[in-house]
Amino acid sequence: MGKVISECWGIPTEPNPERYFVKVGLYQLYNDTDPNVEIYNLFEIILHPKYDSRKFYNDIALMRPDRAISFETFVIFPICLWPAHNPTLIDVLSQSGIAVGFGFDESHRISETLQQASMRVIEKQKCIEQLPEHVRFLPQDVGKLCAIGTETGANVCSGDSGGGLYFAKDQVWYLRGIVSAAARMDLDNGESSCNAALPATYTDVAQYASWIKAHQRMVDQRNLLKLQDCGKANNAEIRDEMQKPVFNQYPWNVLLEFRQLDKAQIHLVCSGVLVHPRYVLTVGHCIDGIFGNYKLKSVRLGEHNIRTLEDSEAGVTTTTQSVDIEQVLFHPSYNQPLYSNNLALLKLKHNADTAKPNVKPICLPSIDDYKESCLTLSGWKRNKYLFPKLERDAMNLSSVVNCRKDYEKLGIHLPATEDVLCGVYKERPAGHCHNYATGSPLQYLKRVDNVPRYFLAGMMMFNFPYCRANGSEMFVNLDSASEWIKDTVK
Repeated sequence: MGKVISECWGIPTEPNPERYFVKVGLYQLYNDTDPNVEIYNLFEIILHPKYDSRKFYNDIALMRPDRAISFETFVIFPICLWPAHNPTLIDVLSQSGIAVGFGFDESHRISETLQQASMRVIEKQKCIEQLPEHVRFLPQDVGKLCAIGTETGANVCSGDSGGGLYFAKDQVWYLRGIVSAAARMDLDNGESSCNAALPATYTDVAQYASWIKAHQRMVDQRNLLKLQDCGKANNAEIRDEMQKPVFNQYPWNVLLEFRQLDKAQIHLVCSGVLVHPRYVLTVGHCIDGIFGNYKLKSVRLGEHNIRTLEDSEAGVTTTTQSVDIEQVLFHPSYNQPLYSNNLALLKLKHNADTAKPNVKPICLPSIDDYKESCLTLSGWKRNKYLFPKLERDAMNLSSVVNCRKDYEKLGIHLPATEDVLCGVYKERPAGHCHNYATGSPLQYLKRVDNVPRYFLAGMMMFNFPYCRANGSEMFVNLDSASEWIKDTVK
């Protein structure tokens, strides 16, 4: 279930399949002839960036329908969001609310008719104490509240997930909670159902008001730089990313071309990513002070095999573009504190030719996205020298806290900033010591307007030393850089 908060948005509470639809104005669950029911396909689902599918923490998402929801029939209305600036609008501990849904009834069957029940919110500590030990983690999320039916046996259950918990003030209804998870009990027939005698947990919508508002403000902004052709995924019909061809699959990968002073020879040391026809994003420390007698001269776009003048596969032949750099622009807080905001934009002397199949910009997220645990790292590996062909690997996100501890053991003290992302190789043979070049992009797939696109999650900053198979690679993300990038790339 979910609820409408505006003509452009609704709120569910869990991940959904790629292809689905929503019904609004529904009263009879299986009545397909109700004239008040409207069906909408969905263009996009936006999970909270810190959603935890194991613990149901930050258990909230936004759905964007394929068209604006109509309120002209006076049957369908949006619910008022709890104002973030006034969390005490209603004292929910002293006033009961109403939960609505199609959940299991007293006979443990899905109700065919929309039901409501009166609920009272209980203090979180009392909630934790009442729940069985194995589910006491549920209400410990700061974004959760607990409620239980005011009448014996009345509570939310399976099928109610995503349903609202509403409170009224001055004849106006406000959404405060959405049904998240509850304790279960075993039935005599061997099945299980919800335990109505115990409190259920709800996502506290008031805690996420700013996140919701941020997405409402940019309803027409699909990516940070509003590019129409960014990140389009070739071979989208192949589900397994590792089974897709590498050739032209990640056409935003860039090589930085350094030249030694007074010499013509090109040295390929670091990587970057094309984010706009005129701009390449890279890691700041690649440019700042590492190569004292080298100068960054240009970028190479559309490369696949550095040892060939042309690349060809499946009847497609490509050549590279080398474009000189007009200006290097460091993040305004670069290296403040040490290792943070480690980004630089390279402004090219002219636009890259993105009409070519091997040169395209990647999409940048407008605000932080939810990312599946498995992402894709692409680029050129190196030990002493750069390997010739573009490669890719699957990466699993890992704990930033544990990652920092691992690096501290090596004497590298990383700042406790939000612009760090850590990952380990999903599969890396022991003794495999070939690392991706600094600046290699870490990306994820996201369906926007029913089009699968790649978005940039981060850029390789540090390789874990000592050839350790499970060592965390460290990436710089865009957490503190989005506004700077948007303001710079105009």
